[in-house]
Amino acid sequence: MDEKTISLKTPAANPSRTVLLMALLAGLLVVIGFLVSRAIQPPGAASSGSDYISAQTLADEYGVRVNLIAVTAAGGLVDFRLKILDAEKAKLLFQDSGDAPRLLIGDGAAVLTAPEDSSSQLLGSLEDDGNIFLTFPNVGNVTQPGMSAIVAFGEIRLEPIAIK
Repeated sequence: MDEKTISLKTPAANPSRTVLLMALLAGLLVVIGFLVSRAIQPPGAASSGSDYISAQTLADEYGVRVNLIAVTAAGGLVDFRLKILDAEKAKLLFQDSGDAPRLLIGDGAAVLTAPEDSSSQLLGSLEDDGNIFLTFPNVGNVTQPGMSAIVAFGEIRLEPIAIK
């Protein structure tokens, strides 16, 4: 009986082919990462600087001025204060319960919302020269003095404001 030997040789790997495949794979991962990050953009995060309104526009068109955003209560709360300059204009800003102010912290990675019971009182307290005081839970201490916040009223976003 003749013995036959079978040789299982693999072709030698081509280094330039391997490098090309790795580069294509890395490029694909970058594209997928970009698409995923765009798809999971935080709710309310602004897409460009032109989406913001100025503090002056907020006062002129909506009769509201932000007086304070500050970390308080040993870091556990964020104190948010609004001044109502014109109650009739302010009603335009708070037409819907979804228009209660939200704070987009830093680049929008964290969104702070006021407890529902405090924001539901918002429409009932709109009067000329009135003040609105809201407190937002600072869950996980995501807000620190010196950071910036974007105040969002529904789809309307105010320019970033320094947190005190």
